[in-house]
Amino acid sequence: MKIGIIGAGISGLRLARRLDAGGIAVELFEKARGPSGRLSTRRSDVGAFDHGAQYMTVRDVRFREQVDAWLADGVVSPWQGRVVRWAGGVLRPEPRQGERYVGTPRMSAIGRALAGSLPLHSGVRIERLSREADHWTLVAEEGTRFDGFDAVVAAVPAPQAVPLLEAAPTLRDRAAGSEMLPCHATMVAFEQPLAADFDGAFVEGGPLAWVAREASKADRVPGERWVLHSSADWSAAHVDDAPEIVGKTLIEALGALVGGSLPEVVFETTHRWLYARPAREGEGETLWDATLRLGACGDWLRGGRVEEAFLAGDELADVMLSSLSRSPVR
Repeated sequence: MKIGIIGAGISGLRLARRLDAGGIAVELFEKARGPSGRLSTRRSDVGAFDHGAQYMTVRDVRFREQVDAWLADGVVSPWQGRVVRWAGGVLRPEPRQGERYVGTPRMSAIGRALAGSLPLHSGVRIERLSREADHWTLVAEEGTRFDGFDAVVAAVPAPQAVPLLEAAPTLRDRAAGSEMLPCHATMVAFEQPLAADFDGAFVEGGPLAWVAREASKADRVPGERWVLHSSADWSAAHVDDAPEIVGKTLIEALGALVGGSLPEVVFETTHRWLYARPAREGEGETLWDATLRLGACGDWLRGGRVEEAFLAGDELADVMLSSLSRSPVR
């Protein structure tokens, strides 16, 4: 039996790892250059930027077990940075609700640890699926075909899953009804340290929603590098703005936040996450059509936290392992 998993973010990787451990062959397909999804890291001449998910927290015992294993292996470390909240012109300490963890030496280390030696086709965007004689074929946008899959899972953001789920209307409609919110991430490095008595800040009002100092995380190279995340409302209103305009706006907002002029910028770039997080918390359902052997998973079925993405893949693995053991492929 061979299963194709489209998307090598945390959900797809956790699903693949569980199925592989259950003795089922898997192949991962990822449109980016490597695994990790929104735990990706952008490298530059001035150092790395975690421009997607900024850190992880733990609530569920299943994720606790995984994070403890990552801690033991040096894949993650606690983040001891000072985090505040800016609202109405006032900075206040943000109450800590459990430990915050970051990948080491960058957030993408988490995805790479999950991927391990699993078969991964990177830089491949799967555009559609076709089914013949109980087997699936995955068709890439340039026409390349990957044949002979007994089952397929779309582990991608809901809007991207819709065309892949066309053969299963119930699954397709569930994905089509899931709204996802955008976010812009500006990565900026300054010549001198900022006059900021914090390492991370939640921001209320204006274009910013979050800012973080990269060097405050474990095993990062020195340097005054910051990641600036826009608010979902602002990004939605400026979704097609040029990256240069977005970056200028977010850097100016950072200047207003720290209350003074900023040092000279030595590096700046902006990335748009079109599907950054689900608009609403999901109910944690699993999407699996046992007859077609077609499924979907992702944080959009649960919530926007890293833990939710992990659990979405974990729970679909439970369903698939049980289903496929009862109905072996002929």
